[in-house]
Amino acid sequence: MIRSTFANRMPDLLWHRYFPRTRALEQELFPTLGEVIETFSVAGLRYVALEQVRHRYAASLAEYATRLRLRAISVFEYLTDEETASGFAALDADVAAETAPQPVEEDCDLLILAREPVV
Repeated sequence: MIRSTFANRMPDLLWHRYFPRTRALEQELFPTLGEVIETFSVAGLRYVALEQVRHRYAASLAEYATRLRLRAISVFEYLTDEETASGFAALDADVAAETAPQPVEEDCDLLILAREPVV
């Protein structure tokens, strides 16, 4: 199973709203679903299914902002300092305005592959 984002199936992720150019960057950087399936087929894995699953990123917007500040998402390296500062300022404003914290959850793709039987 591969939980990923594919260039041709880019979801509308919350963080894209704060850092708008990241969506286009990810579409350039990430492979398409077909490219991933082809790559794994060479290794003897075949496509079984593509499921959409709900993923909880954080218990609240404040926790979400804290996690984003770790910059574990590599596309941050492509943003300017101004884009990063502006995005975090907007996110911080929304965190400050959040009166009833809600979990941050989004749909994501789960690609299921299986090994071809050895004959």
